[in-house]
Amino acid sequence: MPAIPVHHTDTSDRPWDGPANEARLKLNQPASYYRQAYAWVDPEGDPETKAAYRFIHHEVDGDGNIGPANVRACITGIAVLNGGRGGTTIPDADREGVYRHLAAHLRDAGREPPELKAAPSGFEHRAFTPEALEVRALEDGTPRIVGYAAVFDVPSEDLGGFTEIIRPGAFRKTLQDGADVRALWNHDPNWVLGRTKAGTLKLAEDERGLRIEITPPPTAWARDLMESIRRGDVDQMSFGFWTVRDRWSSDETGRVTRELIEVKLFDVSPVTFPAYPQTEVQVRSAIAELEQMIRRLAGFLPPAAPPPAGHPAGMTGSLELMRRRLMLAERD
Repeated sequence: MPAIPVHHTDTSDRPWDGPANEARLKLNQPASYYRQAYAWVDPEGDPETKAAYRFIHHEVDGDGNIGPANVRACITGIAVLNGGRGGTTIPDADREGVYRHLAAHLRDAGREPPELKAAPSGFEHRAFTPEALEVRALEDGTPRIVGYAAVFDVPSEDLGGFTEIIRPGAFRKTLQDGADVRALWNHDPNWVLGRTKAGTLKLAEDERGLRIEITPPPTAWARDLMESIRRGDVDQMSFGFWTVRDRWSSDETGRVTRELIEVKLFDVSPVTFPAYPQTEVQVRSAIAELEQMIRRLAGFLPPAAPPPAGHPAGMTGSLELMRRRLMLAERD
């Protein structure tokens, strides 16, 4: 059985260095020795070499003696099962057994283990921005969506054994390389809101994060989406990416943090259920733009005179009503 069965041992909450502990293991030992330190063994590997094993989580002293299960190593191992550090290549059928092994040690230490997520694909989605996403109208009435799909230096919620922080510069190479990025609805490739190649999606990094500007298509479904944003039914954003470079660390409590240093961006998307619940997408009006339009229209009318034939007086009234409604929404 590739996943090594659960065994109960002493536990430790000391700082963890996986490669250093693995390097201290003795060479050319029987399988029973290595199985004490790991949670998975390759059925096609040589069981008397440590190269056949993965998910080391036991401390090893300078003489090669295998000691207690390390809490931080177990938490990190579950994070890897959930896609952290690039994930794992062990068969999906073995993930549950490895999880049970690591989770048992955590429970022995009085810790509640993180949940095992569905098998990750390597392509990841994240949503993380407290910045407002705005729906604005250009002078010709064309709507556009402006805001942030990601912000820097703000921790996520728990992602299955680890939290995540996006560092400044994470998207820089994608933007410099001119990658063809799409804006999608709910990450569904059938619903394209914009595209950098077409000029209907514009992306830029600034000191806050990844700024976006989308010119959505004049279709019924896109108008429906913007109405859902205005109502507050859809109020969060997400982005899809591959990790190019990241950095992992843990603190004295065993909490594991992943820093995204560089990613390859594929899409940005308003979403119903994001990975980072803190993300907010709020509809705010470009009130100044509307007021300018109202003043421009009103300027055609002389005071106390009826509107001339064909003058869009009804439009002026509608714009004023819209402005008032948007002002109330903004105060909420």
